[in-house]
Amino acid sequence: MNKNAECYYESAKKLNLLIEQEPLIDGFKLLLGKRQYFFYGPRTPLNLNTSSLIAHDKHTANKVLEKAGFPVPKSIAIYASEFNQGLLETCIKNLTFPLVIKPRDGTLGRDVICNIQNLTALKTHLHNKFATNDCLIVQEFHGNLKSYRILVLYNKIIGVVIREPSFVIGDGSHTLHELIEITNINRNKLRDFLGPICIDEELHIRLQELQIDLGYIPAVDERVTLGYASNATRGGVYQTIYKKISKENKQFFLRAAQALNLNIVGFDVECPDIDIPIQASGGVIIEANPTPSIRIHEKPMEGTPVMVSKKIILSILYRHPFAYLNTLCKEGHVAISIKSALLLIFLGLIYICVTLF
Repeated sequence: MNKNAECYYESAKKLNLLIEQEPLIDGFKLLLGKRQYFFYGPRTPLNLNTSSLIAHDKHTANKVLEKAGFPVPKSIAIYASEFNQGLLETCIKNLTFPLVIKPRDGTLGRDVICNIQNLTALKTHLHNKFATNDCLIVQEFHGNLKSYRILVLYNKIIGVVIREPSFVIGDGSHTLHELIEITNINRNKLRDFLGPICIDEELHIRLQELQIDLGYIPAVDERVTLGYASNATRGGVYQTIYKKISKENKQFFLRAAQALNLNIVGFDVECPDIDIPIQASGGVIIEANPTPSIRIHEKPMEGTPVMVSKKIILSILYRHPFAYLNTLCKEGHVAISIKSALLLIFLGLIYICVTLF
């Protein structure tokens, strides 16, 4: 079963729900009365399909948010056919270097290259990536900012994670290449879903910026950041934080979710500090993820685990409190769960009232 689906599955079990594993969808189905809710890999049944499709298309989502007045990187989409016809310079005429390239519908940071400094380098990277992509996004790079993942569920922020690109700490004797190998061994022991630090195009761009190479020996306790993308699948690190988000930013993310018509969404945002209003600090929404990872909240590398999967499951139960109570009765869990069931009924009635009135 998909690792994110496992988190949902375990939370559903703890709530004594009727659930059945579905290997064909790498997940499970949740039964509430006559209703079935499918958890398909990392996907939940909370978003409309059309809204999810728009958000998965990173270029379209960027333009929807831009039109709604949200700060996003200036961006264009270019097809392999346009690139081969020599139209690149025309397409990017309104963009300013440094730039980023990424797949239009990619995940996990695959094929993302940040901080491309000039047209020659851009052409080289696009040529290489078009071997496996029909369409790529080119957008302006926003560097020297902090990276956050903000998890929104309906009208509430339920999780905040701060993320950093891959790095190593020097010991005065090992080279960068050796430190990367040592760090990757430790990452594999820490979490089975952590990806290794990748020796790829972006890493070499970073080393060029630092004017060093893989043979460089960092001093004791010298920290060397090795990239720009902060995905855990590419060697990034992350931790949950309880830092208070400013009222302005809270409303900012709730409005952004509404603009995309998403009930659950993970926003990747770059800004100086999450407690400073984003629109006044030069921050930008990088992406909106309609099938966000919940493992980074529940199994962080650092920080306190936040069991967001339970909150997500409960958002479904609030709409069907009587079906849930009926499930508890049939399964013989009334005695131990009556308080929670009554609470759900009460919350369900509130939900109905708010929805109707």
